[in-house]
Amino acid sequence: MTAVFLMSMLFGLACGQAMSFCIPTEYTMHIERRECAYCLTINTTICAGYCMTRDVSGKLLLPKYALSQDVCTYRDFIYRTVEIPGCPLHVAPYFSYPVALSCKCGKCNTDYSDCIHEAIKTNYCTKPQKSYLVGFSV
Repeated sequence: MTAVFLMSMLFGLACGQAMSFCIPTEYTMHIERRECAYCLTINTTICAGYCMTRDVSGKLLLPKYALSQDVCTYRDFIYRTVEIPGCPLHVAPYFSYPVALSCKCGKCNTDYSDCIHEAIKTNYCTKPQKSYLVGFSV
């Protein structure tokens, strides 16, 4: 009986980790500055997906830090910098953005992640667009 219970526990843990679909996902963002003439469309990767979580029933007895849920967040990432075209000389035309190399399920780190509950719905351009692909402005 103990061996069956132990094997069931190990199987459950393995499936729980395998069911966490937290991977780098393609994402298109639009960058514009008020002072610049163009909007820049950038293709990058972000971390997105599903992480297994558990909700405990004794919430009132636990400290607040123990109640945080795991989210899909960056494991490894790099920053790329692009130049927004059509900016006046007094405006810094550079914009840096993260590119996800690998992801993990873990606590959200506000040092480098935007830990919000709702997606921002303003991902569009109000100015003429320029695309930025593989290091070249098109």
